Amino acid sequence: MNEHVPYEEAIGRQPDFIVEYEIDLADTLKEAKPTQGMRVDFLYEGDDPQVEGVHMIWPEILDKDGKVFRDATPGNIPKKGYANMWVVNDDRRQYHHERIKVGTKGQWWRGGRVAYVSVVQVNQE
Repeated sequence: MNEHVPYEEAIGRQPDFIVEYEIDLADTLKEAKPTQGMRVDFLYEGDDPQVEGVHMIWPEILDKDGKVFRDATPGNIPKKGYANMWVVNDDRRQYHHERIKVGTKGQWWRGGRVAYVSVVQVNQE
């Protein structure tokens, strides 16, 4: 098993928010194998990736008990579940904390949709 090291251990802070997700790969990504530690971006619902762009906010899949899923074997994450979300660029954290609210919808994006997501918790520092 490839083991994922939780970002909280590596970064030393809490995630920015938590989402409920459902994997729903775009046709162009049907062969992809979503995995723990994937470097997908975040696209807010209603935004155009060619206009507003996508954001470096990475997911970290949680298990059924709310703990970080450590198995990083490709294709081994649940189709539905919850994930910690990490704003990668510290300079953009304030922007996203102003925009993200419980209920905000979006997508995980990697040249096309990977999953639909909905914010269920926002963590303020």
